[in-house]
Amino acid sequence: MRIVFVVLSTVLLIACQQTTKPTDRDDGIIVGSTAWYEKVEQTYPTSDGQGHGPDYGSQEWCDVVYFRMHGEHASEPVPCNAEWFEYVDSKLPAN
Repeated sequence: MRIVFVVLSTVLLIACQQTTKPTDRDDGIIVGSTAWYEKVEQTYPTSDGQGHGPDYGSQEWCDVVYFRMHGEHASEPVPCNAEWFEYVDSKLPAN
């Protein structure tokens, strides 16, 4: 029974790992890091200015960033994954 638990736990941990490695930007900020989310927030604000807004990286946050980038709501939920973060990063102004 213990072996089954260990194997199952290992499989679950592997399945939850991010499949793509975050990349470094020219300014040293890692895509997907807290500093990166703050940079996105500066360019595409998602809060009301009083600290209220979606949690960084949540589905709601990704949808709001899409709206700020394109001026319209996406026809379906944004993928909100590493590839999408890379897309958002490519749209950020260079320092």
